Amino acid sequence: MINSNLIEIDNYLSTPSFFDFLKSLDTESALDSRDDPNFDKRWMTEFSALTSAKIQDEDVQFIDSLREKAFKLSFRASNSTELAAYISDDIELISKSYATGQETCWPITHLWTYYKNGKFPE
Repeated sequence: MINSNLIEIDNYLSTPSFFDFLKSLDTESALDSRDDPNFDKRWMTEFSALTSAKIQDEDVQFIDSLREKAFKLSFRASNSTELAAYISDDIELISKSYATGQETCWPITHLWTYYKNGKFPE
C-alpha cells in the first residue's frame, strides 16, 4: 500500500494551479539562492541521510512518478529545465522523508511548506 503522504503530494502536484507561482518567478535569482552554501549544505545533508534508507518498492516507484510529474508540470509553468530539475529533486527528498516516517524533518517543514504556500524554497 502506497504511503498516504505520498498520495497527498500527488494530489497537490495534480492541482492545475500548483506551479502557477513559477510563471512570475525570477528564475535566475531563484537558482542563485540554491547556490548559497548554507542551503546547499543542508540539502545535501538531508539527501545523504536518505541515501541508504529502506523504502518499500511500491513507494519507490510512486516517488519516481512524482519526480516525473513535478518535472513536467514545473517545466510547463517555468520553461526552465534547470528549475524543473531542482523541483523534481526537492519532491524526491520530500517524498523519501515521508516514506521513511520523518514527518518533522527539514525537507517537509521547510521545502514542502514553501511549495504548498506557492513559493520556491530558498
